[in-house]
Amino acid sequence: MSEYTQPPSEQGSVTLTIPAEKFTEKTRLVLDLAQEEAREMRHNYVGTEHLLLGLLREGESIAYHVLHSLGIELEAVRKGIAFIVGSGKEAVIGKIGLTPRAVAATTLAFNEAGHLQQEKIAPEHLLLGLTREGEGIGAGLLRTFGTTLEKVRAQTFQAIALASGGKTAESSSSKSNVVTCRIDGRDLDAVDALVEAGIRSTRSDAAAWLIHAGIEANRQLLEKVYGTVAEIRRLRVVAQSLAQEAAESGEGSAESTEGLTASER
Repeated sequence: MSEYTQPPSEQGSVTLTIPAEKFTEKTRLVLDLAQEEAREMRHNYVGTEHLLLGLLREGESIAYHVLHSLGIELEAVRKGIAFIVGSGKEAVIGKIGLTPRAVAATTLAFNEAGHLQQEKIAPEHLLLGLTREGEGIGAGLLRTFGTTLEKVRAQTFQAIALASGGKTAESSSSKSNVVTCRIDGRDLDAVDALVEAGIRSTRSDAAAWLIHAGIEANRQLLEKVYGTVAEIRRLRVVAQSLAQEAAESGEGSAESTEGLTASER
């Protein structure tokens, strides 16, 4: 693969000028799988929705595990695309190019990699690019499956930090879903009323229901919170990368000094 380009015949076509060597092997596989998905649907283009399918089909990357942890699965996304776009009428022959939105998402992925001090675009950067582009079918599907773009970004940065050896973020897979808290008398009365009325079966169930209702009522606020958390986690990853580079540089300087003779010093 040299470059993935948009067909010149498509209106508003653009060309992805990022060279192939800037993509990791896993990302190149994601792009190839995205083309396969588009071809199977008889689509003569690779859109952001196909990039999302490619990330899910790859099955091993940080991006895949983030999507899986958020309950976003391959078959469900395929059905969503079939409902939104449908299938083409004719088989597609030859190379399939990227849509302008897919090019924008991939370019943003390149920027995300740079911000994280990474030289190559990995699948997790492509997922971040999809969230940054934010307007394509791929981003729309993420929202459809009950998450927000800010939450996807926060989870992705957390996973990147953990993969790079960061210990400050807790793995989503290791989190307990049991929360212990102390509530006041008014809140307890509300919980008991829900149980007594038969709306909820237990105090625990009633408390969980009220928490969920509160989250839904404050969704706009929480989206801003997720955005803030995503930025905090991004900065944490950058700080970890810079600290690691500094440590490695210091070790190299120490080794060089140790290798000098007394006269050279």
